[in-house]
Amino acid sequence: MNNISYSPLESARFNMRILRGTASELAPEALLRTIADEQVDVAILRIPTNKPHRLAQLSAMLPYPLVLADTVLTFKCDMRASLPQPLRNPRLVVRRATTGDEPAVLELVEVIFNNYHTHYNTNPLFSPQSVLAGYQEWALSFLHSTTPEKACFLFYLDNRPIALTTIALHEKYGDGMLMGARPDATSPGLGGDLVRQIKHYSLSHGRRWVHGTTQVQNHGVQRMLIQEGFSPAESHYTIHINSLLSQKTQPLVAGLQ
Repeated sequence: MNNISYSPLESARFNMRILRGTASELAPEALLRTIADEQVDVAILRIPTNKPHRLAQLSAMLPYPLVLADTVLTFKCDMRASLPQPLRNPRLVVRRATTGDEPAVLELVEVIFNNYHTHYNTNPLFSPQSVLAGYQEWALSFLHSTTPEKACFLFYLDNRPIALTTIALHEKYGDGMLMGARPDATSPGLGGDLVRQIKHYSLSHGRRWVHGTTQVQNHGVQRMLIQEGFSPAESHYTIHINSLLSQKTQPLVAGLQ
C-alpha cells in the first residue's frame, strides 16, 4: 500500500472522513488497519487493473461494502514525436481564466458535468449536488492559481465561453485534468482543440510529455486522444470502501458488493 492520505477537501465537501490514494500493491491487512486507525468513512483508491485477483481477495476480506466505482485509462504523448498542432478552428479565442471569470467557469462546469457520471456518482453516499459542487471547486482551484503549475483556460466562440480545460504541470509532464465543452457547442474538432491547448501549454513550460485520463467507456475521447498523438499507457480501477467508522449513528450501506 502506498500514497494514501486524508483528503481535507473531500471530507469537508461530503461531511465524512475520506482518505484518497493509489496502491500499486494491495495489502488488505495494512489497509484495514489504516481504515480503523484513521476512523475512515470512505476510502477512495486507484489500483492497477493488471491484478484483478487481488481486488477479489480484498473484497472477500473486507468487513465493509466495496464499490467498484469506475475504470480509467491513462494516455500519454511524447511531444518530441507529436508536436502540438494549431487549433482546428481559427475562430476560437483561448485565454487563461482569471478571478473575473469565476462566474463563467462555474456556469460552464455546471452545464458540462451536471449529467456526467463520475466515480463519485457510483457511490450512493455522495449526493449529485455535492459531486457537482466538488467539480466546480476543483476548477476554481486552477483558476485562482498564481503559478504556472495549475492553469484554467476558457475557449470563446463569438464572444461566448463554450469550453474549458484545466492543466496541471508535474515535474516531467503536463496533465489535462478537468475539460469539456457545452453540449450545444458548434465548433468542429473542439475536443481535439482542447487537447492541443494542453500540449501547447505543457511544451511552452518545458514538459516533453503530456498525459490525459478518461473513463474506460468514453470511447470518443479515447479516439480523439489517439488522433492527437497519444497512446494508451495505464489503466486503473477506482474503488470506494464505505466503512463509515466516524458516522456512529449511521448503519453500514449494504448491498454494494
